Amino acid sequence: MIKVRDLHKYYRDHHLFKGISLDVKKGEVVVLIGPSGSGKSTFLRCINGLETFQEGEIDVDNIALHSISRSKPSSADMEAIRQVRLKVGMVFQQFNLFPHMTVLENIVEAPVRVLGMARDKAEEDAISFLSRIKMANKADARPENLSGGQQQRVAIARALAMKPEAMLFDEPTASLDPEMVGEVLSVIKDLVNEGMTTIISTHEMGFAREAADRVVVFADGDIIETGPPEDIFTSPKNERTKSFLSRILR
Repeated sequence: MIKVRDLHKYYRDHHLFKGISLDVKKGEVVVLIGPSGSGKSTFLRCINGLETFQEGEIDVDNIALHSISRSKPSSADMEAIRQVRLKVGMVFQQFNLFPHMTVLENIVEAPVRVLGMARDKAEEDAISFLSRIKMANKADARPENLSGGQQQRVAIARALAMKPEAMLFDEPTASLDPEMVGEVLSVIKDLVNEGMTTIISTHEMGFAREAADRVVVFADGDIIETGPPEDIFTSPKNERTKSFLSRILR
């Protein structure tokens, strides 16, 4: 469903991605691990059109995002990005909920404004999503009255309300207190168990080992190793993978 080919990304004189490629099958759960600053978040943002890239191509369900070396994307580029974002939901480290809206309003806003869904139908769907994340009783609450874990679960429901065909999670538990991490990972596990195509960047190694179909290891803007979780965690081949895991699993 997602194909990345020969991706190059520059930040002025810094050459972050030097031709990385990755395929993600429909229904596959791919977990990205690696040191902070290795390029995982930027990689996800490129897939969703939030970051431009200078060489290569990204194809999401036969919608192609092309390299953009000029300062302003063309109208065709912007339309391709819009179409990709309709197919691919994204959840960030920060919850980014609208503080002046209730939980229900946060979830309903995009389906009504972007998809043109009738408000009654959008609210019905929103309540269904809130029930799935065990937060139906918080529909009228405002974000400031929720815990961090609750806010992140609402952010997931908001992304699902757009009925995406794939989900990207960028360190979804990074901003949470340790006791709240489990409730968010539980929601994500339920989602991947339903067959949603998913790419997740995380430092939660236990979750990666349990939930992933495939683990992809990033270091210095490069994919240094990829394989089934048992292979990566029990017998990694790359020395940098071994070094990273020995530090993070201590």
